[in-house]
Amino acid sequence: EDGFVVNGILAQDGKQMEEMWNIRESCNPIVKADGYNYKYDISIPIPEFYDMVEEMKDHLSTNYTTRSTRTVSWGHVIDGNLHLNITTPGIFTEDKTLTEVIEPYIFESVIRRNGSISAEHGLGQCKNNYLPMVKDAHVVMLMKYVKDMLDPHGIMNPGKFLPSYSSSS
Repeated sequence: EDGFVVNGILAQDGKQMEEMWNIRESCNPIVKADGYNYKYDISIPIPEFYDMVEEMKDHLSTNYTTRSTRTVSWGHVIDGNLHLNITTPGIFTEDKTLTEVIEPYIFESVIRRNGSISAEHGLGQCKNNYLPMVKDAHVVMLMKYVKDMLDPHGIMNPGKFLPSYSSSS
């Protein structure tokens, strides 16, 4: 009714649902087989999905000319969760230069779209140092305070949620 979806399919039975789910589940292995995978689990408004992917392709073609890249995505249309993946076809090791071209650009782009730099898979170890981009210093300090109260010795999932810090800070 709002014009967001112009085409789609709806499983008619359990067999079709399973077939559709198998296609979705094949995305990660296919992308992994293509080359090193720079994976981003982000959340942005649904109408921004296509533009986000195209913007990233443009950004890479302008700022990374060392080798070719492939940008592919899939996600959860209903909740705005986008799995944006960038691969280096045939190259299976990380290129730190490419990582620096992608980050923090991708997160800045998400913020411009009023999105979240972490979606269903959380902040994790790779994005935790970008938390100050999306939360002000007082909120991060409060989060650290609550974490210290619940985990005074820093033994529960250290470094996996908040930026690395000493529990005495």
